[in-house]
Amino acid sequence: MAFFHISFRIAALYPLLLALCLAAPGQVQAGVDISALVKSRLSQDGKTLDLSRNVIGAKGAKELARMEILSGLENLLLQGNRIGHRGMKALAQSPHLANLKHLDLWGNVLGDLGLKALVDSPHIRKLEILKLWKNEVGEDGLRLMAESKNFLRLQTLLLNNNLVTPSAIGYLAASANFPNLVIVSLYRNEIQDEGAAIIASSKNFANLTHLYLGQNNITDAGAVALVKSKNFPKLKLLDLVKNHLGRPTLQAVIEETKGRSIQIIVR
Repeated sequence: MAFFHISFRIAALYPLLLALCLAAPGQVQAGVDISALVKSRLSQDGKTLDLSRNVIGAKGAKELARMEILSGLENLLLQGNRIGHRGMKALAQSPHLANLKHLDLWGNVLGDLGLKALVDSPHIRKLEILKLWKNEVGEDGLRLMAESKNFLRLQTLLLNNNLVTPSAIGYLAASANFPNLVIVSLYRNEIQDEGAAIIASSKNFANLTHLYLGQNNITDAGAVALVKSKNFPKLKLLDLVKNHLGRPTLQAVIEETKGRSIQIIVR
């Protein structure tokens, strides 16, 4: 039996992203004692450190990078710490973070220079989850990322609320350096119809199961290209919420989801 779903319920849109992105908030502190903070926040097995929303800044990131106690760390959550590109560079050059699999950098004002630090890192090459929400990442950063071999294991890439344009997404779409990507979110960027068409025509995202493209100034032309694309055989969810979509998109959804188990959100 054919299965398709067109959802109009905003409240139910992002259960998966919420699970991926929300971390327990810390308290904003000035002149924080990094050693004491790490001691109180490091998991018993030494694999997870949650420093979310402590505003440790670049100075705190540099102290963090020198701590040998983090050598077994696999999950580092740094939401809202404003470490900037200098703090990111220190962390990326730290041999003590060579086992990281999950790195949450939401809201750290990294810019393209911060992403370049990850690209240039000789140590951070085991990442499976990278969260870059709201970091002013644009074309230069994504070009460098697309050229890097540091992200071959990456499964989840969240680029919400950045400066991603059609030309920027073009670099990622043309790269063969992300063979294991399963979840990609570009919510609230500016990929527009041109960027949507670029993604739709890419053969480098064959393993994607979840693709979030809400609020990207996409119209029916870009949305129909995505819905009709045959390049995402494993896709379970295509989110096009808060774009400029009408009847052509709805018709394409009805036609293209026959016989497929996929959820397409268009409003």
